[in-house]
Amino acid sequence: MNVLAVGCHPDDLEINCGGTLAKCARRGDKVTMVALANGSAGHKVYSKEEIARIRLKEATESAAVIGAEYICLGLDDMFVRRDYDEGVRKVSDVIRRVKPDFIITHGEHEYMVDHSITSTIVFDATMAATVSHYPSDYPEYDRFTPIYYMENTFMVNSFPEEFVDITDDIDTKIEMYSHHKSQAEWLKVHDNFDMVETIRCFARTRGLQCDTGYVEGFTLCKQIHHLPTKRYLP
Repeated sequence: MNVLAVGCHPDDLEINCGGTLAKCARRGDKVTMVALANGSAGHKVYSKEEIARIRLKEATESAAVIGAEYICLGLDDMFVRRDYDEGVRKVSDVIRRVKPDFIITHGEHEYMVDHSITSTIVFDATMAATVSHYPSDYPEYDRFTPIYYMENTFMVNSFPEEFVDITDDIDTKIEMYSHHKSQAEWLKVHDNFDMVETIRCFARTRGLQCDTGYVEGFTLCKQIHHLPTKRYLP
């Protein structure tokens, strides 16, 4: 299967669904990892241009751990809402090119607007990708796809309904995130926590609830055209 995962910032996918993407890759899926924003606001020392270059390199290396393609759509941090229509067009182009069997992205009630608006952009892009006269260099995609929403950051106001056992992939998830060195530095300064420890902690919490080791949770988008008749998540 073709798996398309769309996060807002360059490390969001590793944090929220890296284990699931690793598991998809292990079962033979083609995985494409997309970030809408370039990470340009995520550092205290580097300039916007410098940190965007650094984070592109780090995210590409992270995706390579599982053999995934990485795409950055280049919107500026904190201005994804301003560039909404451009975001829909760019994600639509990716959908038309990748032809995913299912999509993973943020939920719509996240802690920051960049994340929440990404959810809406992806949903709108699934429609735009099917419309022949929507502007694109690619032919329209002839189907809608199921969308799975990742858990909210730190599991706040998050009630997943589908679960993926990532016990065999937790070390790969950590390895993927370890390439995001600049972001790990920024989070220690800005938020005063260790993201590697946090990743393990929350995956273990869901694992305890599911009576296994480590787990990632998801919620299915329940809208016309997007309801699947089979399980796509591993």
